[in-house]
Parts: sequence; structure tokens; C-alpha cells
Amino acid sequence: MTSRPGRCPSDRLGARASGESPAPVAALQFVGVAWIVLNQFRDHPVVDLGARLGWVAKGYIGAGLYLVAGGYLMMESYEGLRAAGRFRYDRFLWRRLSTLYPLHLLVLAWFAATLPLSRLIGGPLHAASFNVADLPANLLFVQAWGFVPTDSWNFPSWLASADWFMTLAVPIVAWISLRPIPPILPALAAVGLFVAMFLFAGPGHRPFTDLTTLGALQAIPAALLGAAIWRLQKTLPPAPAAGAWMAGLAAGWIVAAAGWQVSDLVIWPAFAPLVLGVAMASRAAPRARAVADRLGRLAIAMQLVYLPVDIAYFRGVRAVLGEPHGAAAWLALLGVFPLVLAAAALAHYGVQRPLARRIGRATG
Repeated sequence: MTSRPGRCPSDRLGARASGESPAPVAALQFVGVAWIVLNQFRDHPVVDLGARLGWVAKGYIGAGLYLVAGGYLMMESYEGLRAAGRFRYDRFLWRRLSTLYPLHLLVLAWFAATLPLSRLIGGPLHAASFNVADLPANLLFVQAWGFVPTDSWNFPSWLASADWFMTLAVPIVAWISLRPIPPILPALAAVGLFVAMFLFAGPGHRPFTDLTTLGALQAIPAALLGAAIWRLQKTLPPAPAAGAWMAGLAAGWIVAAAGWQVSDLVIWPAFAPLVLGVAMASRAAPRARAVADRLGRLAIAMQLVYLPVDIAYFRGVRAVLGEPHGAAAWLALLGVFPLVLAAAALAHYGVQRPLARRIGRATG
């Protein structure tokens, strides 16, 4: 498949320079964000999913999966463009920013407009979450870089901010991952760096993998690991069956370990064989690329819009039905997920993609 003349570059960093859809690794970004979203509804409403299911309580670690897969896709895009002689750092950054930032800004505007009207839709929003002093960091897209003391405004946007930090670091990540050394060494070093950062963060009430206001730090070992996996899979002979087994075993371990609520130290490293296995298996399933691409495109949109959907939906439920209990609570909870997915699709196809294409054409 080749890109059509005159069409702007893909709005995903995972797109290859040739115009080919990104590897099905992109679908893992969707899985990671979906896991985060499920985790955010663990206590809401009163079904208490987090207490019932350990893998729901551990859903915050889906951010690690999103970022590791993102590191792989970022390296795939970088090397494809560089090999074709088309890599320009400024355009690389601008294209990614045009995908992330406009929707982030639109959701911030939604919250700013909602605050004065909050009493009309079920009472005031939590004032501490909308501190004006935290707004500049959110507007500058550095809310996950340690510039705010607590989650604020559209707090799930921390992952997009960490993604942007990772994008800025692409030359450094690429330089490290392309060193003339066995590719397994950068992968092991990235896991070692994660372990060190996790232990250094200390036994606070939130582990390193859930420190959202410092989410940019999470992106460092994740980007290095994803890039190392990309290089490693390029050196391996075609083995789709082995890749499928590897991905299946890794996914099984991740789900089981999360269900048992073991330490993230033994869950996060399993993202490496999961991403590698999916990349290897995809060689026998080229049609999976298109599906994975569509899912991957929805990932960050879903992360950015689910909080407004959460607020509007559950306030509407309470306004009509009162506080749901029992079967009604389960039905209310199940009903929110299709709305989140629909809102993500609308946000991507109605906002992200059109704006990214316009900006791409304007900047060449």
C-alpha cells in the first residue's frame, strides 16, 4: 500500500515512511488505554470493581503498556523516515503535536465552560481539581513533567503529556537503541532502569507506575524498551507462530499477575515479550494492520475524552434515577463504556484527524 500524492503524512508516529499501516503493536496502545479507563471506573458507581477484580485495580499499569508500545512505534516511524531520507525533527514533532494537543485544548475548554454551569448539572465540580494555578502547566502540555503538585483539570491527559515528552526525546532514544551492540542489551538496560526508578520512588501510597504528575519519568524506560524491542525484532528470523505463543504467554502472565495484585516490578517487564510477540506474529497477519491502526488511532482520543463522558453520564444517571444500586448500578456502569468508545471515535475522526491533516498540509 502506498500513500496517495498530495495527502499529508499519517497522524500517527507509527506510520511507516512508505505509507504502510503501523504494526499491530498499535492495538496494544488501545488495550493499554482501555485498561486505564476500566481502572478509573473501579469504584464508580457502587459496584466496587476494584475490590472484586485485581486486574481492574491494577489497570493504571496500562499506561506502561501504552508507552512501551509507543516507543516501538516511534522507533519504527523514525527509522522508516530516516532510511528514506525524509526525517526532519521539527516536522516529526509538529505532526505528533497536531494529533495530541488540539483535542487536549478542546477538552480543557470544555471544563472551563462547565465550571460556571456545574451547579446546573448536579452540583459543583471538585474545586481542588480545577485550581487556576495549575492551568498554565496544562496549557503548556507539561502537566506530567512535575510542574503541578496533583492531578488537575482533565487529569487523564497526563498520558498525552508523557507521550509528548517521549516524542521530544526521539533522537536520544534512537541514538541509544541503534548502538552497534547486541539489541538485547538495550532492552535489558531499559528494564533495569525501570526497576531502579521504581525502587527509588519508594514505598509511597502510589507506586512509580501510578505517579501521573511525574508521568514523563515513566516514559523514559518505556521509550527505551519499546525502541530496543523494535530493533530486536528486526534481527530475528520470521517466526509468526513463536511470536503468537510469546504474546499469549506474556498476556496470560500479565492478566494473572495483575489479578493476584503482585508487584508491578514483575508485571511491567512482561510488556517486552508481549510487544515483541505481537510484532513477530503480525508478519503472518498483514490484514491485522488495518484493524490495529484504527484501534491505535482511538487510544489517545479515548484517554482524553473519557473524563468528560464520565462526569456528564453519571450526573445524568443520578438526575434521572438517583444513586443506582444493585442491578441498576451494574447497568449504569456497563452503559458508560460504549459511550466512551463512541466519544473517542467522534473526537478522533471529527477533531484529531481533520486538524492533523490541515496542519500537515500547512507545514508541508
